[in-house]
Amino acid sequence: MVQARRREDGLDETDRLIVAELKQNARISNVELAKRVNLSPTPCYERVRKLERTGVLMGYHAKVDRSVLGQGQLAHVIIEYSSDDQAAYGDLLAVLSAADDVLELSELAGVTKLRIKIAGIDVTTISERLKQWFQGNRVVVRYSTEFVTHAHIDRF
Repeated sequence: MVQARRREDGLDETDRLIVAELKQNARISNVELAKRVNLSPTPCYERVRKLERTGVLMGYHAKVDRSVLGQGQLAHVIIEYSSDDQAAYGDLLAVLSAADDVLELSELAGVTKLRIKIAGIDVTTISERLKQWFQGNRVVVRYSTEFVTHAHIDRF
């Protein structure tokens, strides 16, 4: 039997096919998934479980129409912060991490900036939320907001 060649990340072509199929449809049955990746059901199931155990597959999520939930408006915000007060910076990260309307929170390399993706009802609601968090916050130097007019690709 020819062993599938593994890449540096430890995944072989079959693992990659499984991941690609699950990214398209996480609700696919194991039997159908096995057919699509040319495996029998038991080895396919074992591979999926291994991908879960090793952290390649970190969960299965529902894609939701945000506008139905009152989160149809998206914005990207760049936050410039002062690195002088690490406790205040930690508090800011905690507040943003706990907010359900913050969809992404990233620290940018080489600069003292954060980037968030936030969802809300409309521009006004998001603007008010940002003012609530940032105005008077001793660690926030300034922030700028770009409101999304149309998301051509939104994978999460």
